Amino acid sequence: MAREEQKMRSESVRQAILDTALEIGMKEGFEELSIRKIINQMKYSTGVVYHHFKDKQEIIDAIEAAETNWLQGQIKELLDESKDVAAEIETVFKRILKLAFEEPEKYNLIVLHKYSRRKSEQPGWIKHLSKRLQDGINTGLIKEMDTEKAAFAIWSSFLGFHLMISRQRELTMEEAEEMFKVQLNIILKGVLQ
Repeated sequence: MAREEQKMRSESVRQAILDTALEIGMKEGFEELSIRKIINQMKYSTGVVYHHFKDKQEIIDAIEAAETNWLQGQIKELLDESKDVAAEIETVFKRILKLAFEEPEKYNLIVLHKYSRRKSEQPGWIKHLSKRLQDGINTGLIKEMDTEKAAFAIWSSFLGFHLMISRQRELTMEEAEEMFKVQLNIILKGVLQ
């Protein structure tokens, strides 16, 4: 029983470190995150943090993994095979727009993988989008095309769009959504029959 309690306390401390690091990273930027800032805010000793993580990058990687899982869960809830691919594109990329607009530092962390030391793999959404584009071709909604290349082009186009939105602090969400409609219209004109 004591061993289980110790394990639970250790996990609680680990999570508190991650929560504090996320808070600092979101407020100041992950470039500014440091072990010193974490321990100062938490009133922990350096040894406590280093007991759980070997360095700042390991903390950032753990936050990135958890937040990426969170976003993937959000996107999976939005996917609806009963909708056509155009509606699904709009829904998913509008959700990512909201993240880029409201939490640009989190967008940098989990969509752009700006702070990652790991090799960034292609998002699973590209594979899903490629499949959905093929479904659209089969139903006559989408022009005949290489769906893998088209999915990559659509993803990267929105990635760049969202990045620019995340940097435009003078925009309102309504203005960002209007710009999103223009972006969506341009992209869909390229793939719809």
